Amino acid sequence: MDYLLTQILTGTILGDGHIRPLNKKGESQLLIKHDDKALTYIKWLSKQFSCIGVNKINKVTMSGYHQHYFSTKRNLDIGNYRKMFYPNGMKVVPLNIGELMTHPIALAVWYMDDGSVDFRKKYHKNSTLATFGFGFKECELLAQAMKRNFSLSVSVHKSTMRSKVYYRLYIKSESMQIFFDLIKQYMLPCYSYKIP
Repeated sequence: MDYLLTQILTGTILGDGHIRPLNKKGESQLLIKHDDKALTYIKWLSKQFSCIGVNKINKVTMSGYHQHYFSTKRNLDIGNYRKMFYPNGMKVVPLNIGELMTHPIALAVWYMDDGSVDFRKKYHKNSTLATFGFGFKECELLAQAMKRNFSLSVSVHKSTMRSKVYYRLYIKSESMQIFFDLIKQYMLPCYSYKIP
C-alpha cells in the first residue's frame, strides 16, 4: 500500500473501521459500515481502497438497519494492521500510533468517522473525537501523537453514559484553527457541517 492509503487506513481503524481476523496466510480484510446518510463517504472509501481490491457495496438487509457496507479483499498489509491494532482480538491503540498517524488525511478520515463540533457563534468552537472503545492511557497516546505530529493541543475528557465511563479527545480552543486548516481539504462535502 502507498503512504496515503496507509494513512486513510489508520484513520478509519481509529474510527469505525474493523479489521477481520487473520486467515492462515496472515491476510485480513477491512470492513467499513456506515449509516445510509454516509453513502457518499462509503463510496469514496471504496474508491481509495480499490487499488488493493474491494468487494461491492451492499445494503444491510436486516429490519430496522439503515446501513451500507463493503470490505476489501484479503491482503497481507491489512493483516499486518490487524496484528498491530488487534494483538489480543480487541481493538487497541498501538504504542507506535505516532508513527502510523503522520498525515492530515488520517485525522480527516478519523474525524469524518467519529468527530463532532460544538459551535456557538462568537462564543465557543470545539471539536471532539469519540474514542469510547479506548481506555485512558490509549487516549493519552493519541493526544501525544497529535501534539507531536500536528502541533495540536488535545486533552482527554471523561464522560459517563448509562453508568459506564468513556473517554473522548477534546481539541482545545487554541488548536481549533490549526486542526481545521489541516483537515479541511480532505473533508467530503457531506461532512462540511463538522467544520463551521
